[in-house]
Amino acid sequence: MKKSIYLILLILIISITGFSIIYIQDSNIEDKHFSKNSNCDHVKHSYPLVISTEKFNDINTEHLIHAKQNGLKQPFECDSALYAEIDDHLKNSRLIKVTENNYFQIKELTYSHPYLVPEAVDMLNEIGYRFQEAMKVKNQNHFKFQITSLLRTEQTQNKLCRHNRNATKSQSAHIFGTTVDISYKNFYCTKTKQLVYDKVALTTLTKILVEMRKECKFLAVREYKQNCFHLTVVVCQPIPDEK
Repeated sequence: MKKSIYLILLILIISITGFSIIYIQDSNIEDKHFSKNSNCDHVKHSYPLVISTEKFNDINTEHLIHAKQNGLKQPFECDSALYAEIDDHLKNSRLIKVTENNYFQIKELTYSHPYLVPEAVDMLNEIGYRFQEAMKVKNQNHFKFQITSLLRTEQTQNKLCRHNRNATKSQSAHIFGTTVDISYKNFYCTKTKQLVYDKVALTTLTKILVEMRKECKFLAVREYKQNCFHLTVVVCQPIPDEK
């Protein structure tokens, strides 16, 4: 009788976990393919949800690994700490102030501050450059994408969580200065000086982000409730050549 019960339980466990096992195997196949193409260790931290370089579904745990590795070693606890220390961080190039340019427009910031680590600024400018070049070909280069969030302190992150129940309750990569949110709902039109939705601009930006994600430039999540692409810069290490 006991053997029969154990057998039934075993069958149930296999039936329940079988999909997960296959899912992880598929993930490993994708990870190997990605690493081979990009010649880096971007996906050395492998998780079941990281299954495609063409989907923006990198989980928060993965974002945090790279944010902690490449961002601020000590996030700002509160806004007053940021104000007190920001000049030193700027002077020593630990952070760079992000300002509007020909590539992007910045939304009025409520829960974040206009600073990022240098690598994240380079990432933003590369996205902007590629976006503008692609839009020129389509004679649509009068659009700039909009940044909606940058560096947060632990204080502003907590405020956001209280204000917006959709905000992550776990630690956010934003506090390390490596992460930025880009709206896919609104684009700034330089002709009308207004924010508008534009299908061509969205399609172009999405294509560029897919390409750069494949090139190991960042991790990405498409946040549907926030209407933004959540990007964390990645600084890859070359994979040693196999002997």
